[in-house]
Parts: sequence; structure tokens; C-alpha cells
Amino acid sequence: MSSAIAALVTLEVILMIGIPIATVLLVKKRWSLTMRLALAGAATFVASQILHIPANSVLARVLKMETQPLIIQTIVLGLSAGIFEEIARYLVYRFWQKDARSWRDAVFFGLGHGGIEAILTGLLAGLTFVNVIAFTRVADPATLGLSEEVLATALAQVESYWTMPAYMPLLAVAERVMALILHVSLSTLVAWSFHARHIWPVFAAILWHATANAVAVYANLTWGPVAAEGLTAAITLVSVMILWQMRRALPGESTAVETA
Repeated sequence: MSSAIAALVTLEVILMIGIPIATVLLVKKRWSLTMRLALAGAATFVASQILHIPANSVLARVLKMETQPLIIQTIVLGLSAGIFEEIARYLVYRFWQKDARSWRDAVFFGLGHGGIEAILTGLLAGLTFVNVIAFTRVADPATLGLSEEVLATALAQVESYWTMPAYMPLLAVAERVMALILHVSLSTLVAWSFHARHIWPVFAAILWHATANAVAVYANLTWGPVAAEGLTAAITLVSVMILWQMRRALPGESTAVETA
């Protein structure tokens, strides 16, 4: 077991969980917003995944995804994520958070949406870390009752885990921060549909979400994680530009202030 990797993964888990929580609390205090906006954003992400994950399984079977070229797989999965998450975002704005129409409201909502994804990713990383440590400390893995094939695969995965490049945990944190910015920009774009009185901003959000996901996954599987995060950084710059434009297009002040 590598103590350096263990320390970095621990830091990764702490940052993935801590950054979105700290950001939400800071923005809430600075803008005097009600926490329900961030919580609604978090609930929107979770609700979208309840349908999104089974839909991906159906798509995989119907389209025989394993036989499709990688570019087709990434486009289909990207569109799936965009459709389910952005439509869920729109429906929550339309029927639940009806007063969340300002730029600040949309930003806070997006922090909740992307924040819960980062937190859940951090928790999953932590669970994987615990399982790897537990497996590593087994004196004789053969006593676990696994088949030879499964045991060989597990041993290879554990070895790969402890010999991963030291930058990988921090790269994962950077990816979550950039994904958080993406979600914030998408939340403002969908909110704009109510001011523009057109549905096209929702379709634009779906396409931008799908593009971001497809590019990141394709690059990661083709050129590796460093190249993927480099392209994701470029995507993040565009997301920041969208966020800046929406700041000019949407009302600035929130009407959903903290009353408690």
C-alpha cells in the first residue's frame, strides 16, 4: 500500500465533499439566499438519475452499445445525460421553484445540482478507497472464496490503484470543480428560457451538456485523463462565458431571500 496515494485519495475525498458544501454556505451567506434553492438543485439531480440510469441500461440493450463505435457511444450517453438533467431542471423551475428566476437564484440552484453530484462522487471514491484498503490487508486473498479469474482481476485492480500516478486524485478534484461550473452555467441558461419566453435555451442547455460529457468521455478513453481534463478546461471557459452572458440577461437580485 502506498502511503502517498492513500494521503492523496483522502485529500481527494475531503475536497470533493468539502468544496461544494463550503461554496454553497459561502454563497448563501453572501447573497442571503434560502437554502431551499440549493437543496432543490440537489434533489433535481438525484431525481433525474432515478430515470437516467435505467434509461441508459435500456439504450445499451436496444442500440447494442458495445458494438457501436466509441464516438457514437459517447454522443448517445452525452445526449442522455443532457436530456434527463436539463428537462428535470426545467420542470423544477416551472412547477416547483417558480420564484427562482434571477441570476443569483439560478447560480445557487446550480451549485446544489452540481454540488450533490460532486459529494456523491466523493463518497463513492471514499467507499472504493476503504474497499481497496480492506482487500490489501487480507493476508491471503485466496481465502476470500473468489474464483481464480475474479481474484486475478481484483488483484490487478488493487495493484493498479496503488500505482496510479500521484496527480490522478487531484485531477479528479479539478474535474469535479469544472463540472460544478458547468452545472451552474446550465442552470442559468435554463432559467433564461422563462425570461426569453422560448424553449430553445433548454435545448441549448441539453446540447451543451451533451457536448461537455461526450468530449470528456471520448478524450479520456482515447487520449487519457490528462488530455480529457485539458479539453474539459476549455469547455469550462465556454461555460464561464455563458454564465457571464446570463448575468447580463437575467435579473441580478434574488427574490428568494432567507426569511428564517
